[in-house]
Amino acid sequence: MLHHRSALFIVIGLLCGVHTARGQSEEDALRFSNLLPGGTARSWALGGAIGAVGADPGSVITNPAGLGLYNTSEFSLTPQFEVNNSRSDHYGTIAEDNDNRFSFNNISLILSSPNDADSDWRSGTFGVSFDRQASYHWEERAIGKGVPTTILQKFVNEATGTAPGNLAIDFPFTSNLAYQTYGIDPLDSTSTSYLSQIPFGSPIDQDHRISTSGRLNTTSFFYAANYLDKLYLGATIGVSGVRYERQTTHRETSLDTDLQLKDLTYTEKLLTTGSGFDLKVGVIGRVSSKMRLGLSFHSPKWLQLTDVYTYGMTTNFRVADTQGNTRYIQDSPDGNFNYRVRTPWKVLASAVYIAGQHGLVSIDYGYTNFRQAKLNKSADGISSYDFSMENDAIHDDFRSTHSVRVGTEWRSGPWYFRGGWGIWPDAYADSDARQGTSYMRYTAGFGFRSNHVSIDLAGVYGTRDINYFQYDPALIAPTSERLTDTRGMLTVAYRP
Repeated sequence: MLHHRSALFIVIGLLCGVHTARGQSEEDALRFSNLLPGGTARSWALGGAIGAVGADPGSVITNPAGLGLYNTSEFSLTPQFEVNNSRSDHYGTIAEDNDNRFSFNNISLILSSPNDADSDWRSGTFGVSFDRQASYHWEERAIGKGVPTTILQKFVNEATGTAPGNLAIDFPFTSNLAYQTYGIDPLDSTSTSYLSQIPFGSPIDQDHRISTSGRLNTTSFFYAANYLDKLYLGATIGVSGVRYERQTTHRETSLDTDLQLKDLTYTEKLLTTGSGFDLKVGVIGRVSSKMRLGLSFHSPKWLQLTDVYTYGMTTNFRVADTQGNTRYIQDSPDGNFNYRVRTPWKVLASAVYIAGQHGLVSIDYGYTNFRQAKLNKSADGISSYDFSMENDAIHDDFRSTHSVRVGTEWRSGPWYFRGGWGIWPDAYADSDARQGTSYMRYTAGFGFRSNHVSIDLAGVYGTRDINYFQYDPALIAPTSERLTDTRGMLTVAYRP
């Protein structure tokens, strides 16, 4: 029989200053570590294989030595339009959703300063470049029909061993919400064992939605030098800004009409903001009139982040309680937590073959060990939590990856025609059920160049398959999802 429960336990949790529960995890570290080369329409049309090509703002993100190939100053602007589509398979049911977004992908000011004619150092290049390294604009939906699992069992397992009066203190964002809305009940008045209003195995329909937005931008200040038109050196200092917003809505409807609980909705709202910095250094050598080789090192990004989050639960029952209520709503206290993320360092090797004035073929190879990502306590010293468990999970669940991208560009008078391809393997280890397929990117574009103005267009299509668990992997099968992103971008550049 349903009965009224006071919000007293939530008040106790607030007075105790509880902030637990939305635990930062290895997935947070991966989200801000999994960055792809940005840049202009030209660098994207080349598949991102711009490392040894140079003379493009995309060099700032790949190999800053490429900026030393500039022999004139330039200002460029790159707007883009992206369409992101998701297609899920959850227990054999297919669902699809999409999102789109207009943004500026790159804005760069490049100043080239030639040296004296008798100097071995022919020129220096410096400036600033804004680049969008990650976009988080996705709408994802997964539907399951008649599945034999319920999120309430997760809350039962979590609450077991804890007295009802302590749930608001120990689990204010999870099982306490299920308890306060009668999704789970203690076996008796003194028990620390619980039962679910939907027995595990009873068929239910699930509707799981994830709506995300945000970006990771990096503003880089750089300098590059040209030695005898044979050796090029460059370095950048990047200042990054992060904004990631997510709302997850998990809805379950029981198909057994003999059960009192008709449906439930569990929601999470999360906002992550922060900033950080990184360093890049690179070198390019001209080994012949037709070949250049490049090598660059990307330091980790050191990010200081803040999570602000809240959870809520709503239940609807088929039978009213003694006060005539059939719906119960409970929201968690507002939570916030400060922490740091260190992303892995990267190495990029590149080569370009130059067919005179006719065109070029380029290739970039990248190495990243995602096991080197790390979560740390905040520099403010408020929390002493050391993230040892989460960092162990990073080491166990991630792996090293080897990415490859190739591009080509061919010229006909003032017109340029480009194409490219890239592959970035999934960061999860082979033994992890979340491992998906490699991210594959296919690109094409063309451009027009005069002495003072150039206009470039690029089209990009990327695809990958991922797997994720809506809740405890011991209770539910993974949701499989195909993610595709389609982008169109335009770069307009002016050279005095």
